[in-house]
Amino acid sequence: MRQVNVTKLPAQPKKPYAQAILNGEVHNWYRLRLGYSDHLVSDLLQEFSISSGDCVLDPFCGSGTTLVECMKKGIDSVGIDANPSSCFAASVKTNWSLQTNTLLTLLDEIENSLSRNLRQYSRLKSDPTYHYLESSGMLDRGWINPLPLVECLAIKQCISSLRTNVNYKRALLLALIAEVVDGASNVKFGPELYCGPPRQETDVLAGFVDRVETMAFDLRTVQNLKPHGKAIVLHGDARRCAALVPKPLTPFSAIICSPPYPTEHDYTRNARLELSFLEAVTDRETLRSIKRLMIRSHTKGIYKRDKDAALVKEHSIIQKLVAELDRVTSTKTHGFARLYSKVVQEYFGGMKRHLVSAKKTLRSEAKCAYIVGDQGSYLGVHIPTAKILVNIAEGLGFRVMAIRKWRTRWASVSGREIDEHIVLLEKH
Repeated sequence: MRQVNVTKLPAQPKKPYAQAILNGEVHNWYRLRLGYSDHLVSDLLQEFSISSGDCVLDPFCGSGTTLVECMKKGIDSVGIDANPSSCFAASVKTNWSLQTNTLLTLLDEIENSLSRNLRQYSRLKSDPTYHYLESSGMLDRGWINPLPLVECLAIKQCISSLRTNVNYKRALLLALIAEVVDGASNVKFGPELYCGPPRQETDVLAGFVDRVETMAFDLRTVQNLKPHGKAIVLHGDARRCAALVPKPLTPFSAIICSPPYPTEHDYTRNARLELSFLEAVTDRETLRSIKRLMIRSHTKGIYKRDKDAALVKEHSIIQKLVAELDRVTSTKTHGFARLYSKVVQEYFGGMKRHLVSAKKTLRSEAKCAYIVGDQGSYLGVHIPTAKILVNIAEGLGFRVMAIRKWRTRWASVSGREIDEHIVLLEKH
């Protein structure tokens, strides 16, 4: 049986906010390129004086950074996300009940059965993941080469055939998905997804094995944190978070999150490989059903029935921005440019609907941290996201604690640096 050497763990820190683990354990099982660091979450938990007995909400939880960091500190948490692949990753990363020896025994079974599955080529080509990658044109555009794809699909089918608890299958599938994106595919992030040169040599199995062994090591490490917090992950629309969260879990002591930014960034595109391997996206309609649950942040995610724009008609700061966007796009002939002002109104209207709903879940004096970025990708028009969110939040009765500059990043579309901020709010 495969063995994992586990070094002696340091004693648990006495201070509830000290970083118990510093090496990315669990966080590195799968990360989103646009996510924030676990250290930022740790700092905010300490600043907000959150400890065991409190419960934290992340309504845009992504791959679960906030949830995992809360668990490490003995704090309960709830995460919401509209993207099924994010919910899947966050759910796996917050399930610390798996037995590492069982996980490694299952890994041995996969290695032993892989060659047999690789020989069943016709079965692999009938896999729903293969069908979607082929029918969508992702194979022709070079997202992943045929040979590594076949090996990935063979491992996927090995996992599916295992006689074990579904939670072990999900953990193994997350390890495979992480290897697909970072090891087997040709996709690059800069920060938008693009296809790089085809990989010359890819040992998918070796990468997958390494990820599962790391997962087993991390599980043994975090299982020694006593007590650790509990996390619940919910799939749904953050604009309706009060309706999604079961009443016994509220009120929350804090919100820590990073919502989408209003820019030409399709959040489902960056997760398209993940969604295809989960079989959550099999055609255009299943993709649309996911986008409809998301706050509108780009022109390819706008629909005729969207009505959130009506919620921000009285906000002059938004209407001035809309007028400027309409002015600069008035001479443009391509259809997407005409939707820029619509995206901005739907985005901030959606965020207002979210804040109204989120406020209902918070206890008095609860603290909120929203990590957001300014934007300039719409023909260079500056969108001060943090400033506008503060304007909306103040109108809803939140107290604004601060707009804190977090970092500056280079925007390739506008060709200039833009700021990202932490908007700090308090419920009265």
